[in-house]
Amino acid sequence: MNDVNSHFGLRPKKRFGQHFLISPTVLSGILRLAEITSDDAVVEIGAGTGILTDALAGRAGQLFALELDRDLIGPLQQRFADRPHVDIIHADALTFDFGQLPPAIKVVANLPYGTAVPILTRLLTQCSNLRCVVTMLQREVAARLYAKAGTKAYGSLTLVTQWYATVEKGFNVPPSAFSPPPKVMSTVVRITPRHSPPVAVQDETWLFRIIQAAFAQRRKMLVNALRHEFPPVNPQHLHQILADSGIAPTRRGETLTLDEFARVGDALQRLLPIDKG
Repeated sequence: MNDVNSHFGLRPKKRFGQHFLISPTVLSGILRLAEITSDDAVVEIGAGTGILTDALAGRAGQLFALELDRDLIGPLQQRFADRPHVDIIHADALTFDFGQLPPAIKVVANLPYGTAVPILTRLLTQCSNLRCVVTMLQREVAARLYAKAGTKAYGSLTLVTQWYATVEKGFNVPPSAFSPPPKVMSTVVRITPRHSPPVAVQDETWLFRIIQAAFAQRRKMLVNALRHEFPPVNPQHLHQILADSGIAPTRRGETLTLDEFARVGDALQRLLPIDKG
C-alpha cells in the first residue's frame, strides 16, 4: 500500500493537488465514520489510485468513483472491471450532476485542498439526494466548519455549513499518511445535511447577503459593514434596527451567531426600503 506508483506507474500531479492516501489506519477511520453497508449508494470524489475505492467497493451496494485525472481512469477501470457495482466516472465534481445518482447517496472523499471548499459548498447547496459526507480536509479548513462565534476560524463558511448541516469532527491526519506528504495536517469530518434549517428566516438569500456583507468587512463593526453594503441607508436607521434586534451596533459580524444573523436579516428586510437584488 505504501508504493503509490506500483499500480499506476504515474507520479502525483501538482495541478490536481494529488496526495494519495497510504495509511491503513486512516483508511479504517474513514470507513468507521462513513458506516457503509451493502444498502448504501456511495460516491467517492477523487478515486486516485483506488485505495479508498477498493475499501468502499468491498462494503457498498453501489459505488460511483469520480476522478478528474484522465490518466488514472484507464487503470482504475481495469482494476475494478470485475466488480459491476463499481462505476468509474471521469468527471469534475464542480460540474458533475449528482442529481442523476440514486435518491440517497453517501459521499466519501479525500478532497483536493485547492477545490475542497467549492466542492463541499456545492454538495450542501445543490445535492438534494445527499445523506452524509465523510471527507478529509486541510485541518484549518475543517476547523472553519465547526468554529464557534468570535474565534479566528469562524466565518461565512461556518454559517453556510451550520445552515445546511451538522458537522462531527472525526480525527486529525498527519502528512505521513499520504504520498507525497502534504505540508499541512488534515482532518476527517462527517457532515450530515439537515432536514430543515436550524432557524427560521423570511428569506434565505437575504440572510446570506447580510452574512457575506459582515465578513467582507470582517474587522469593522457590524453597523459599518452594513453601511458599506447599503450606502443609501441612514446610519441612525441601521443603529435602530440592530438595537431592536438585540444586537449592539458596535459588535463585529464575526461575533454573531446564526440566530443573531437571522434576526438582523429579518429586521433589515422588513424595515429597509432596499431592493434585495
